Amino acid sequence: MVCQGLEDTECTNITINSKKIGLNELKNINIIVSERFGWKKHQIGEFDIWFNGYILNDEKMSFLNRGAELLHSDLSTNNDFDDWVRSTQGHFSFIISNKKKILCSVDHVRTIPLFYTLSSIEIIVSNHAPNISKIISTNEKKYNKQAALEISMSGYTIGKKTLYENIFQLTAGEMLLFNNGELNREYYYTYTPWLVKNRTLTSLKNKFKDVFLSSLEEVVKESSGRQIVVPLSAGNDSRAIASALKYIGSKNVLCFSYGRKNNFEMSAGQLISDKLGYKWIGIPLTLAGQRKFNHSNEFKSFLSATDMFSSSPHIQEVSAISMLRKNKLIDNNAIILNGSTGDYISGGHIPTNHLGPAINMDDYFESFLSKHYGLWKNLSTNSNNSYIYKELISNFEQRCNVDINNIKTTHGVLECMEYLGRQSKYIMSMQRVYEFYGFDWRLPFWSNQMLDFWESVPVDYKYNSNLYKSTLVENNWGGVWTSEFNLNNNPFNKTINSLRLILKFCALPFGESGKQLIDKNIYGYMSDITCNSSIVPYSKMLFDTKGYRNNVSWISKKYLNNKSLN
Repeated sequence: MVCQGLEDTECTNITINSKKIGLNELKNINIIVSERFGWKKHQIGEFDIWFNGYILNDEKMSFLNRGAELLHSDLSTNNDFDDWVRSTQGHFSFIISNKKKILCSVDHVRTIPLFYTLSSIEIIVSNHAPNISKIISTNEKKYNKQAALEISMSGYTIGKKTLYENIFQLTAGEMLLFNNGELNREYYYTYTPWLVKNRTLTSLKNKFKDVFLSSLEEVVKESSGRQIVVPLSAGNDSRAIASALKYIGSKNVLCFSYGRKNNFEMSAGQLISDKLGYKWIGIPLTLAGQRKFNHSNEFKSFLSATDMFSSSPHIQEVSAISMLRKNKLIDNNAIILNGSTGDYISGGHIPTNHLGPAINMDDYFESFLSKHYGLWKNLSTNSNNSYIYKELISNFEQRCNVDINNIKTTHGVLECMEYLGRQSKYIMSMQRVYEFYGFDWRLPFWSNQMLDFWESVPVDYKYNSNLYKSTLVENNWGGVWTSEFNLNNNPFNKTINSLRLILKFCALPFGESGKQLIDKNIYGYMSDITCNSSIVPYSKMLFDTKGYRNNVSWISKKYLNNKSLN
């Protein structure tokens, strides 16, 4: 078998009845599934089914039976498959196959990734991209330099690309279907926030309240009394989850915060938890401790097990979750609910110039590229930005089957692009941390109901998350939405801050470059409350001349360097 030697891997090599696909014959389907992190195999009649995730509006086996029935019937159309997956509530990925057919799909936001490669005679599908790279021939294993550039500039790739030219990923709301001799990539869902509905502010606030609480009530009901764990920061999103859980009467809830000792995130987490009456755990981190952890076999194992070839690793919570697991501070069967990512879906990432005079799309894109493709200042060249610009537009128009110039609500275009990029590829990869340590997770901000609601909200109410934040303050669930919980977010202690201000005053003659030198090069390392900047030595930041933005810049750079890509 071609899959021999892959650890924790079940392989299926299926010979199918060949039918014409393009100019060649498709003869083999290889399914390579690492049965870790929640992936399980089921047998339904003639079909082998691999599934990971959870279903909220149906029993899992009933859901899988329906998929097998559709794939079994030669009368099923692509629309039948689209409608079936689109109507499913929850977060999941699955692969269904027999000797003649295959269907694989990710959910609406690609919470659990799938990868594939395709030749003239063979399909290989896997839940772990490196498994594919291990079995394809050396001649076929070519790095995709464009994908490497995209990760360097943003932390993730555009569209279906991975770091290898012939290894691809299913993107958010996409399925791969081989049925009746035809192979298709189907987009069954796309977030379309330009399709707004005109409603009153009051009705929208009431609707958001109902939808958000309903999403959490479903999670609590489905948890069946298991402990719910909330990573709680000073931000709105995690607080919204914790306070809403209190409002609906959920009792078995634990909150935790992490970072440099006495940082504002931990202070806020403890203050909010105390007010809600929930147990709180603070996990202090240090730069020295993080450096040691970053060199551990445990961390290296995490990076290897969660490598997706399509984004840099999301490492922010790794050491904190590791400590919770090792010290048995939370239940083994706990469900983790993080706040990813209420600020985005509620409109907090809409460019500030959207309400001004009409401007062309190029001007909007300038700010979009600066925000999402500016991890390294030296890479923000006219040539690179032009390439990214064209790739984003091409991917959007192909995906949405629409001319971008025909969409008047430009904020919707940019929100959709972020959904297809940063949100579904980089942000969603945070769930791999929980899976690695054996915990389940849920994403209430990304429920089907939340997606349906927010894509229909007019931009005036979404801008700066106005509707979202005002609704939270007005309802004041748990009493934690008053001004006393809006803590100062100054990351520096008094001594360091005084020295920093003196140096910034001395640097005034040098303008913005002087401020950059002080806040980024000199103090960027020590001001990172997550301590994730310790992924590289302090000297790297101190003497940086290429204009890093944050610790993700260094994480992405190191990720590519480890693959001999620059």
